[in-house]
Amino acid sequence: MRRIALAAGLLVLLNSLPAAAQEWVEYEDRSEFFFVNFPGQPVITATTYQPQRGAPLPGRVYTVLDGARRYMVTVVNMEKAAVNDVPGAIAWEAWSFRKRGGQVTYDAYGQVDRIGGHQLHINNPDKTQSFIGIYLHARRLYILEARVPPDSPGAVHFQQSLQVLDEKGERVRYRILDDGTRGPRDTGFDPVVCH
Repeated sequence: MRRIALAAGLLVLLNSLPAAAQEWVEYEDRSEFFFVNFPGQPVITATTYQPQRGAPLPGRVYTVLDGARRYMVTVVNMEKAAVNDVPGAIAWEAWSFRKRGGQVTYDAYGQVDRIGGHQLHINNPDKTQSFIGIYLHARRLYILEARVPPDSPGAVHFQQSLQVLDEKGERVRYRILDDGTRGPRDTGFDPVVCH
């Protein structure tokens, strides 16, 4: 009799946690030239982004709430930003995350498909953790943040799943030249072989 009650209680508990059991989806937005893994379909909202200098810029925020977990991708169109403000956009955004407060546990250069950027991990004052990726390509700033309770599965996966796409919807990946600089696109991408 105890086994039946325990099994029934476990079944009720599992059915009450649908958000935690959601399937991850491969989300693509060709108008903003990116692909990312989300734990569900995002809600898309328009936003304005304040760069370090100059007028606010248009952007979109893609948000998935998964229980206590929040996954967001912000894409800022920097076409109208001053030419001198574009290269500093990653540093400005990283500084903006740092000034929110919390304990920064990781703060370093990052890259996706050899597109340079920055990654941060922050233990927030509200006891959540933020896993952040910031990348810039073709005058679009991509800001990813998974804000989750400690030890949440999937946060790093989300942070590292970004792929930038070209106008044909194909993945952009660059070669690294012998001198360490970024070279032409790598069109024969083989995930096993590192060029």
